[in-house]
Amino acid sequence: MQFAISMVFGLTVGVIMSLMLWLNTRFTLTEFVAIVGFVFLGSTVWTFTDGRFADLTLIALLIVWTLARILFDNKRAFEKLLTFSMSTAVVLNYYIYIEFIGLRVEGASVYQLLYMIVYLVIIAAAFLVVFIQKVSFFSNAWERDFFAHDDPRMKRNRMMIFSFLMVLTVVIVAGIYMSASFVSEAENAIFYIGFEFFFSLVYIFISFIMLKMLVEYYILSDISEQEKQHQKELKSFIKMIRAQRHDFNLHLHAVNGLLEAGKYEECKSYVTKMVAETEYVNEVLPIHDTSISALLYAYRSDAESSGIKMTFDITTNLRGLAPEAYEINRIIGNLLQNAIDALVEQTDRNYGIHVRMYETADSAVVDVSNRFFGDTEELSHFFEYSYSGKKNHEGLGLSTVRRIAESYKGVAYVEVDEDIIHFIVHLPKRSKVK
Repeated sequence: MQFAISMVFGLTVGVIMSLMLWLNTRFTLTEFVAIVGFVFLGSTVWTFTDGRFADLTLIALLIVWTLARILFDNKRAFEKLLTFSMSTAVVLNYYIYIEFIGLRVEGASVYQLLYMIVYLVIIAAAFLVVFIQKVSFFSNAWERDFFAHDDPRMKRNRMMIFSFLMVLTVVIVAGIYMSASFVSEAENAIFYIGFEFFFSLVYIFISFIMLKMLVEYYILSDISEQEKQHQKELKSFIKMIRAQRHDFNLHLHAVNGLLEAGKYEECKSYVTKMVAETEYVNEVLPIHDTSISALLYAYRSDAESSGIKMTFDITTNLRGLAPEAYEINRIIGNLLQNAIDALVEQTDRNYGIHVRMYETADSAVVDVSNRFFGDTEELSHFFEYSYSGKKNHEGLGLSTVRRIAESYKGVAYVEVDEDIIHFIVHLPKRSKVK
């Protein structure tokens, strides 16, 4: 009987870990092997301690498991901490259930084994539904989108709020678990422990929903702010195109007047200026998403207002890439702003800023180049977080570029050809990332 109970106990803990892990990420073969190890350890500890110290041992093992996961892949630390906190809370809830059925007070019996099997069946059924329907409370990229904010204060605040909610959940459920041990000897203990079991279960569920709402609210808020900026740039771009169409009739009248007056050289010069003005817009029209074209136009206007010439060589429409348009805009915008900042205080602006976009077999490449006035020893640090070679800059732009690119299995790097520096980003196509 004791062996059967220990096996059911171990399996239940393993299913709890699998369920909590699946709800916010997707476990690998290594994760599965680790969970199987937990099933074995949990059963062994229960057997040798008669369930007396299995709870403390499992919590300690959960901590070790989480730390090992973070050390092996520190890019998703909060994802792993979420799995740990929710797994710990549910395991504690399970121990409250064990107190409820009186297993550690009265010893093993067939009825208590059946009660444990009922819990296992319910939690296993929940996991199967989640697994088969591919239900996920959090998107695959939730940690990247939630924590990797450009503003360091906002990033820090989000970390603090998220950590507080996770810690609060574990602390409250742990407090309920500890109180269950005290009330087990009181009158009407079954009623109180049963109430604590269901209350802790509901609280865990509410905490999970609150964390999900917090993440989604901030992500949607970020997207909304970015969309507002894109709409502003888009309106400016469309306004310019409408003005160009409106002026076209005036230009035709002017050309016609010059031709009738026989002023052919003046007419030729006038038409040349018209073509140059038209090409100003046509250079960015190949791009399929108008918001990206608008961004390029806005930055070229900003550059030229500072006396910096910006030229485009675009042979790809940037269609079908893994990043969304607003993420592509963040990459291009940060690269262009970085180039403008590098030249605005320089007197040598002959080269200006060259923007080249082209396509390879599996990605689109964005290459922004300008004259380099810095120290070549700094090149390896350019994409590091908070590093900047310019005064009064926080060094967030290029690190954001690399973070977005790498999150889609792309790359961002820098090359120097004599005195020209190239910031190059490879953005994979959607089909290559899946």
